[in-house]
This record gives sequence, structure tokens and C-alpha cells, in this order.
Amino acid sequence: MCAVALRQSRSGVSRIAGARKAAIPGYIEPCDPTLRENPPRGSNWVYEIKADGYRAQLHCENRDITVYSRTGLDWTEQFSSIAAAAHKLNARSAIIDGEAVVYGSGGLPDFQQLRRELGRKRSERVRYHAFDLLYLDGYDLRGAAYEDRKRLLQQLVKDAPETFIYVESLGADGDEIFAKGCKLGLEGLVAKRLGQPYRSGRQETWIKLKCKKSETFPIVAFVEKLGAHPRKIASLYVGRRENGSLIYAGKVRTGYTETTARSRERLDPLIRRTSPLDVRIKKPKATWVEPTVTVEVEYGALTDDGLLREAVFKGLRDDLALRKVKAPRLVPSSAGRPKLGVSKENILQLLPDAVVPSKKELAGYWRRVWKMALPHLGRRPLKLVRHVHGTTFYHKGPLPRDVPVAVHQLRIQKREGGQGTRLWVDSLDGFLGLVQIGTVELHPWNSMVEDFEHADRIVVDLDPGEDVEWEAVADTALELRALMKREGFDTWPKLTGGKGVHLMAPLDEPMLHDRAHRIARGICSDFAARAPNRYILSAQAKRVSRIFLDYLRNGRGTTAIGTYSPRARQGFPIAAPVTWARLEQGIRPDAFTIYNPFRVKTR
Repeated sequence: MCAVALRQSRSGVSRIAGARKAAIPGYIEPCDPTLRENPPRGSNWVYEIKADGYRAQLHCENRDITVYSRTGLDWTEQFSSIAAAAHKLNARSAIIDGEAVVYGSGGLPDFQQLRRELGRKRSERVRYHAFDLLYLDGYDLRGAAYEDRKRLLQQLVKDAPETFIYVESLGADGDEIFAKGCKLGLEGLVAKRLGQPYRSGRQETWIKLKCKKSETFPIVAFVEKLGAHPRKIASLYVGRRENGSLIYAGKVRTGYTETTARSRERLDPLIRRTSPLDVRIKKPKATWVEPTVTVEVEYGALTDDGLLREAVFKGLRDDLALRKVKAPRLVPSSAGRPKLGVSKENILQLLPDAVVPSKKELAGYWRRVWKMALPHLGRRPLKLVRHVHGTTFYHKGPLPRDVPVAVHQLRIQKREGGQGTRLWVDSLDGFLGLVQIGTVELHPWNSMVEDFEHADRIVVDLDPGEDVEWEAVADTALELRALMKREGFDTWPKLTGGKGVHLMAPLDEPMLHDRAHRIARGICSDFAARAPNRYILSAQAKRVSRIFLDYLRNGRGTTAIGTYSPRARQGFPIAAPVTWARLEQGIRPDAFTIYNPFRVKTR
């Protein structure tokens, strides 16, 4: 349990409708309420006070305590007082959704005061507003009704230290309670619909009502205060996302304290020559930066052009890693300056949007599937996606010092010169060893370690544009199967766990990787020529309403997601082998997950 002594079994959890017995998961993407100007209509809504603080997800497993930020950063050190108090919770394991706050002199949560408390060890001022319970003592509660989760949460924190504050829900007329809350000086309310499960991502079952208009925006540029020593910020330009594009949102002129005005050095490493905005604007005084630092901005209204009016700087949001703006996932140090949680020499490509299972979940998954997976993944050089210190990335370069002995190493000659090492496995212990070093995804070569210079299969990846229906992808796979059959290749389909499908063609005789690449390119070129309005052969081309026939998965060292490999995506789908008959029947590309690798998940 979170406390040292064993506690008595909590009654009633197993009988809660929607509760599912399961291992404790890793970080869970939080439920994100939809912002509305007016309260929802109907009697099936209750209201909770919205605190002005940092969203914090508390994980408690035996004596291990972790506190995650809104985007999954490990902020246990920043929230050390919450973690310390969590040791006294009366539960073996639990995941709580809540908000870290500090109360100001007026008796209301104060965001600036909270920022000042973050670096202090065991701050007595930080409070944890607990408003939802996602997991308790072996049961995943996300499928349970809101009111059942609240009841269990109230029981859990009833005798907790004063750091924990249970957030009550109020049943009342929405307009009336919202008006009273604003008169009291609250930041706002969150309306929550009764009877609903907990769902990650933006949801309409939670409605955010703000008394003061306040949102987070990425900094795209700054203007320096002339003649200031040390150098200071005079104003910031911020952006916002609209239909996938980063556009100008306005200028933030006021609200800077002496300390925040000197935060210019935070932006120095991010300076760039050109604007990061997708729609260009003229700002002669602007110093452009990469849009990876987020700020909280309070504003009066929006102009007809969507620009901020009366914008006031409220604070930097170190807890937010911009998922929509492709930026590195950052792990703040104790000094508060963000840095990557892993050496840059090990990062081939960052995956800032990744969502990863816990090591315990991955180990349990491999114990179930390793015998099925070994023929596909065993004895092949592997490219790895790893999750280390809060950072998810494609691995390159030096290997960890603690590679388990069951994970074998293959020395190869790099094409660009020099020696390299690839890992490979041939046993359950090998798969578990990969988990031990933080491996999430496995991307195997199209060759075996005994003869890694020769491909023993060809892979064609059907990668659809955003607006292409899955049925069109499946139809394309069936048509391409017929063409490859005529060319002498027997294929089988592999669901990618994403939005596409791979056609896997084993070769009767191994061949050089370059030859396999030429054959795959020829097949895809012939197929695309039949309907150039439907297919493309370049990842850089416009993808609207078309499918990318990706033959580039073939070549020395090039890879595709491995069969039975988990994906670092929401819900943890896997890349699964299926039959052509199942593809014709409409099976979805993410039909299997680490929780149900052999049976289609229910929707």
C-alpha cells in the first residue's frame, strides 16, 4: 500500500459497474474539458470549482509515488510535498486526477504563488485538489460512472493529510452557480455529466466555464526592452493552432514582473532566423523563436480577426509540453530549466506525442505473446523506440550500459563508415530485457542476424492521408495483393496499430537489400500509375485524399513496425497479423491492443 503497513481490503470496488480488474497503468492522458461560455442545460450535470493551478496526476503503487504533469512529465520532485503526503493514503495502489494549487492572501488559489513554491522541498503551502479517481487497489475505474468514482475518492482521502483536499461536486442551476462563483473571484467551474465514464482527450461530458478568459499559447517571438541591463522582455508575440496551422494570436504587452521580464535567457537557445508561423506577418521588431515555450495569458476578448485584446502575461507554463506544436518532450530539472531527459546523441527522432504503457504492462504483454511474436521478431536486428526519463524517441548511438545478457548484440559496418551495434533477441528473457532498458516499439530489419546483408522479405506500407477512409485502404490492399500475386509474391496483411496496413511478402530466396528495394519500388510505381489521383510515391507530396505507397521500408537498415510490437499510442494498440478474409470483413487497423492481442477489442 502507499503507507507502510498493510491495510484492510477496501469493500465494494469489485462490485462497481464498469470497474475492470487490471494491472496499474502508466501515465493516463487526462480528460480535457471543452471550453464553453455558458453552462450546459439539463438536470444531469454537477459543478466543481476550477482551481488556478497545475494539473497533476498522482500514481501510488506500494511505496512508489510518481506525480505527472498534464502532459506526462515526471514532476515528482516539483510536487514533492504531494508525493510525501501520498505515502499516508490508505490504499495499496491508486491513480488520482487533480490540481496542485497554492492559496494566496485572499484565500483563493494563486497561480503566481504556486510557481514560486515549486522548487521548494516539502512546501507546506502546496495543496492537492483531488477531483477524480482512475484506479484503486487492482481495479481500473475509468469505465465506472462519475458518481461512483467520486464516492470512492471521497472515502480514500477522508483521513488523508491536509495536503489533500477533496473537490466537492455541487448540484444546482448552472447559470446561478456560475454567476455566484465569478462574484467570489473563482477562476471558473467545470460542469460534469453524471453517469459518464472517464475518457482521455477533449470531451463534451466535461465543460469548462471560465470567469476570466485565460488560455495557454506558444511563444513565437519576443521584443527586447531597449537599454535594459540585464536584458529583459518588453513584450511577447504568441500563436495558436487552427486547422493544423500555427497562426498569430496577438501581442502580450503587460503583466511582467521584474523576475519574469528577465526570463529572456529561457528563449535564447530557441532563437531562429525566420518566423515559425504558417501564415506570415510583418513584425520588424520581433526576435523569432521555436514555439516550444508556453505561457498563460489572460485577456479581455477576441477581435473579429481572432486576435487577443487586453492580453496580460500570467506566467510560463513549464508543466505543458506542446503536443500539437512538434516540440521535444522536456523534463524540468530541479533548477527549473527544461532539458531533455536523455542524451541528444541517443535521439534519432523525438516522439513528443507518444503515450507509453508502464514497464509492468509491457512485461505482462510479452509474457502472453512471445511465442507468437518470436517467428516475426526473433533473430532480426532491431531499431528501437525507447521511453527513458519521460522522453520517447527512436534510439541511435551508444547503448545503455546495463543491457541484459538475454539481449544479444550484433556488430555491423555502417554504410556511412564506422562500426555500429544492433540488438536482437531469441527468447522471452530477451523481450523482457528490452522492456528493462525502456523499449516500447520494435522495428526489425527485413533480414536475419545470420545473413543481415540479404533481405528475406519485402514490405509495402499503405499509409493513408488524413481524409482517406479505412475501407479505401483495405480495398487498396486487396488490389495490390492481386498485382503482387501475378508478380509471384504471396502476401499476408499486417495491421499497423495506426491507420494503415502492411503487405508482407516472404521471399523464396534472400536477396541484397538494394534489389529488394528496386522490386518494391517497381511494384508500387506500376500500381500507382493506374490511379495517380488516388496514390502517391513520395512522403513529401500532398496527401489529401490519397494513399502513400511506401516502398521505402525496404533497404539495408530501413524498417517497419514489427509484428506483435506495441505502439506508443493512446490505447496501446499493437501491429497484428491477420488474414485476408478478416481484412475483407472490415477489421480495423487498431483492432488489437496489449490488453487483447488475440481478440478484437470492443468499441
